[in-house]
Formats: sequence, structure tokens, C-alpha cells
Amino acid sequence: MEPGSVRNADGWFRLMVETDLAPGLRALGLSGSDRHYRMVTDTHRGEISIVQAVARQDTTRFTLSLGVTPTDEWTAQRRIRPYLTHSQPGWRASIGQVVLIGSGVPIGDLWWQVRAGKPFGSISKEILGLVREFALPAMHAQIRARTTGG
Repeated sequence: MEPGSVRNADGWFRLMVETDLAPGLRALGLSGSDRHYRMVTDTHRGEISIVQAVARQDTTRFTLSLGVTPTDEWTAQRRIRPYLTHSQPGWRASIGQVVLIGSGVPIGDLWWQVRAGKPFGSISKEILGLVREFALPAMHAQIRARTTGG
């Protein structure tokens, strides 16, 4: 960012994705860009999407959406809809549905807020920690369950 440049919340959010979240998700073994990151196995495609709510001038909110789709189903969908950038069918969950607290109760609706001009490093660290500890294991569990039938 250039000295003296001013960004609104949307620009600040994009900066956070580009400088913190994208490299962090790639370091966790996902590939992708912008707001869609994936892992592909022989049988399934797992995906994490960054979903932004409508931004105001000074703040914006966002969450993560998770998905697992059988590879053959994904391929069939791409034949029908070549413009498709992320999977639709299969298992879908929000990050709050897989982040467990206490005795294994999902935390529920989980959103983060970025304020224009304010540091976002701690938010990025929190998100990447939750992806590592909860999202990726949940996605791998879904892949195992769908591969073994149980």
C-alpha cells in the first residue's frame, strides 16, 4: 500500500485476503485465489470460500463457507456449467457449524469484521487457526465418510 493512500473497508478486506489469508490458506495445502480455495483428492473436491457481506464505507463482515463434492459430480457440473468456479452439490457447512466449543457443540453463526485502516493480523491468525483445527479436519472427515460409505 502506498504511503498516504486511503482504502475503504472493501479495499482493506481485499488487502487482508491478498496479504494474509491467501498465503495462509496455501500454506495449509489449499490452492486457489481470490476468495475460493480448494483441495482435490482422487475422489473429492474440498473447498473453502470467503463470503463477504455487503460492505459499508468503514467496515465489512465476512465468514467462511466449506464444501465437499465428489470429483465425478464436480466434473459433471462443469460440463453443464463451464463458468462454475466453486462447487454447489455435496456437503456444505459454514465455519461456525464445524467450530466446536465445550462438549462438542457448534459455535453457530461466526462472522468477522474488518474496519478500514485498522490492523487485521490477529483476525487472519484466528481464521487460519480455525481452518487448521476445525475446517480441514471436518472436510477430511466428510471425504472419508463419503469414500468409505460411513
